[in-house]
Amino acid sequence: MMINQNADKYDRVTSQYIVAYLDLLGVTDRIRRDEGYQMIALNKLHNLYTFTMYLASKIAIEGYQDIQFKIFSDNIVIAKKLSKQPDRRVLDIKCLLNCVSHFQCLSVEDGVGWLVRGGITVGELFLDETMVWGKALLKAYDLECRIAIYPRIIIDCEMLSEIVTNRDLSEYVLQDFDNMYFLNYLCIQHFGGQLLMNGFVKMQGELEGEISETIYQKLCWHINYVNKELDKKNEKGEKKYRLSFKQS
Repeated sequence: MMINQNADKYDRVTSQYIVAYLDLLGVTDRIRRDEGYQMIALNKLHNLYTFTMYLASKIAIEGYQDIQFKIFSDNIVIAKKLSKQPDRRVLDIKCLLNCVSHFQCLSVEDGVGWLVRGGITVGELFLDETMVWGKALLKAYDLECRIAIYPRIIIDCEMLSEIVTNRDLSEYVLQDFDNMYFLNYLCIQHFGGQLLMNGFVKMQGELEGEISETIYQKLCWHINYVNKELDKKNEKGEKKYRLSFKQS
């Protein structure tokens, strides 16, 4: 029997989604070096997902219940279907940006200590319990593997105008030294200097002294971003923590 004669009755179609494709930097290499680390990483990642969604459920932004996660190894897809109504669409975008920001914040803090790289875009996607399919996934993946380079989540230029001109969304985006726009995930965090410092210490411990030029480059980018954000906040009563790093 030919496979096209055995099709089910459903006519699957893509819809407009906002999609984030994320990569946890260095996790695969660590698992290859240390077989026992795979169970540690497995539990860390599952807890990271669980706590991200727990925090999301506690925040008064509608639509978190519709955010979908797909996790395969150290790669994560986070997606949300977009409404055709303009006001609702803005809420959908904010929901996704906020959720991804929480995921990245938790990743770099003291409970986990992982750097994250990725891409976010808007486009056609099909997503169910079995499949993730569509141009939006391909574009988000391309942003992650070809453009991001540093531990940042690049925002697709095709959706920038929709974000930077909206007061509720613009705080989630920063322009980098190379003119790329990325997710300003620390915009959601306040009084978190100690958590970030402890997370950075944890990152260095996970490297076990194996710091190549490429890793050093990524760590320096992370430090510079965090220090700039801590300096900008400078909130009353906050004890300032500055991260620093020297190559051994």
